[in-house]
Amino acid sequence: MLRHVNNPFSSLLLTAVVSLSAGPLRQHHFVNQRKSWTEAQRYCREKYTDLVTINDTQDQNDIEQVTERGNPGDNTNRVWIGLKKTWIWSLDDSKYQYRNWEPGQPQGDGDCAFMNQEGQWHDITCSTSMHFICYNAQRYCRDKHTDLASVRNESENDQIKGIIPSASPKDAWIGLHRLWVWSDNSTSTFTNWKPGEPNLGANKLDICTSIDTHQQKGWIDDYCTELYHFVCYDDKLVLIRQNLTWTGALNYCRNNDMDLVSVFSEDTQRRVENVTASASTPHVWLGLRHSCVVGLWFWVNGQTLCYEQWAAGYGTGEEDCTTTVRSGAIQTGDQRWISLPETNTNNFICIK
Repeated sequence: MLRHVNNPFSSLLLTAVVSLSAGPLRQHHFVNQRKSWTEAQRYCREKYTDLVTINDTQDQNDIEQVTERGNPGDNTNRVWIGLKKTWIWSLDDSKYQYRNWEPGQPQGDGDCAFMNQEGQWHDITCSTSMHFICYNAQRYCRDKHTDLASVRNESENDQIKGIIPSASPKDAWIGLHRLWVWSDNSTSTFTNWKPGEPNLGANKLDICTSIDTHQQKGWIDDYCTELYHFVCYDDKLVLIRQNLTWTGALNYCRNNDMDLVSVFSEDTQRRVENVTASASTPHVWLGLRHSCVVGLWFWVNGQTLCYEQWAAGYGTGEEDCTTTVRSGAIQTGDQRWISLPETNTNNFICIK
């Protein structure tokens, strides 16, 4: 039987039976305006969170229902989603936006990039054989070094240019290639292309993705300048890139009419993993708290742990309560949960 303890978090634990669940983590919004993909992206980021991301069949079904309800009946048969063919670095340095294309490049010759002896970049088909520059062909670099070279600024571009031999061949692969990436910078794993799609191939024009709302409701690659309706999403999870203690993080969320996130299902875990991808700390606080009084973990929204994603050696044994209270965080590497002293400082996730 639980007894009253003079502890600020004991009342939180004892009131668990009256707390409510979090509900859907994302809301989808059909926008009955015709815009280019870039204009639609800007609108979604200003009004909501971003253009919609589709991660599985359930997301796909939800988007189809939203487009059916929102379709104005004006013979609209294409709707933008957030997928775009984007130049990214092999090493996943998506935050580095430096480019040094030769004038007129890329011109649609392929989805990979090489550097010439002058330090300028060209696109070319990825099956072409040529020398390459490693950082520290991709598979070889990852086995022998770190990865194909990323070029973050002009200084690095000059350094790599100096490595390319003056004698033939005068070109070398760098780590820039073009992949399908979502507007929120998450990579595309789930796909739902219509038969024969995507079919635009290598192209110097920007290529984005729309959904065919008639006939077979699959994805189509399309020129980003086309004017279509679109679907935005509003994410209830917010990554705060400030380094606070667990209590500081809890107070921050609640002072802004939110709460630290509680992870009560595999779907919530997946959403949290997507959000933590852009964290600036190796651990990110969750709304997970340990009670030394009763020896168990609980969520700040009052739910007990039914779903768990502990890293090996965490969450199942006794916690060290001699110095400070322990709280739960997710590791940005393997996305597993660990126990940390609540006085550590980390990024954290609030839920609206």
